[in-house]
Amino acid sequence: MIRILRIPVKQDMEDLLAWHYDKKGIFSVKSACHVLDDGRTRDRCRQRGEGSGSTTSPKAPEFSWKRIWQLRCPPKIRHFLWRFTHNSLPLRMNIARRGMEIDTRCPVCWRLDEDGGHCFLRCKYVKECWRAMNLEGIRIRLSTLSGAEQVSDCILSLKEEEKMATIGLLWSWWNARNKANAGEQRRSTDEVTFSARMAMISTANVKGPRPVSRGRACSWDAPPEGIWKINIDGGFCEENKRGAWGFVVRDSEGKAAMAGAGCMEVVADALCAEAHACVEALKAVAEVGMQSILLETDSQLLVKALKSKEHDQALGGVLFREAKFLIATLFNSVSVKFATRSCNYAAHELAKLGRYRDPEHPAVWMDPLPDFVNLALACDLAEPGVNI
Repeated sequence: MIRILRIPVKQDMEDLLAWHYDKKGIFSVKSACHVLDDGRTRDRCRQRGEGSGSTTSPKAPEFSWKRIWQLRCPPKIRHFLWRFTHNSLPLRMNIARRGMEIDTRCPVCWRLDEDGGHCFLRCKYVKECWRAMNLEGIRIRLSTLSGAEQVSDCILSLKEEEKMATIGLLWSWWNARNKANAGEQRRSTDEVTFSARMAMISTANVKGPRPVSRGRACSWDAPPEGIWKINIDGGFCEENKRGAWGFVVRDSEGKAAMAGAGCMEVVADALCAEAHACVEALKAVAEVGMQSILLETDSQLLVKALKSKEHDQALGGVLFREAKFLIATLFNSVSVKFATRSCNYAAHELAKLGRYRDPEHPAVWMDPLPDFVNLALACDLAEPGVNI
């Protein structure tokens, strides 16, 4: 089923015969031989019993406290996670176990006793935050575990993006819970998730300078007067076939007028994710009447696909054709340009944030932009190799 959903389909686009064992969708004897050789290799493995379910799965690694202290995030977040793992946070049930007579109900929902499981995973308001950050599957998995150590071990075993997003959400929710415990108004889901994303951005800054090209490092440069520059980027996760996109639009003075981010439930590959980002950006800027644009991407393959018909039979061919149709019909002048990752930093960061949005609810922000978008833009304009 997932293989079917990965196929990009667009209305009013003509179907084409394509050989999807080739990146360009063009049949060749060489690619057919590779497919035949791969099939024979799998047959030999099955005959020898390799890859069968008879092998025992390796044991999960034992929990190591060093994994917390080696996290590349602010010390206050590492200390919070250390206390979370020890179950030593001042939750109301923990305080009651120490002999204090207090109301043990959750200070946020006032429904059930507040222990670690309820506070971070089962409170009806925290569930909304998990869903808003597109982490509901992780929340359900953590809810089945017993003990704070097991929960932390599972979190630290996640992929880097999911791990830091989960830790950022736990940290943000704990701060929101403390505000409610002190008698302040309950923080909204948007406020909690915004704070979580800000924590993720601060975590990214701890990791070191942004990536630069092998050649001379560069930073974003402004377009000519009267031209809107659109930086786009797409993200792709091979394991679950999910994708994400992000874009930002700026004028000749470097002022941002629009930005967007979103998630795709299923996407074929990284190039298709880049094409989705292109299509979403073109639709957004056309809707507000921008006519002269410069499209900038860090995917050389996407540049080639938009400038020729060479990749029209590839797996993402329908997306390339849609983008070229939008370019030809909705704008007065369009140019497409390749940029290194160091010159496309803001769009890259927005694509990372897009992974945690609901696939049905992408975000498009107009000026004034949210603070976390402005922070990524500031990094784009910084001198090469300088951290913000």
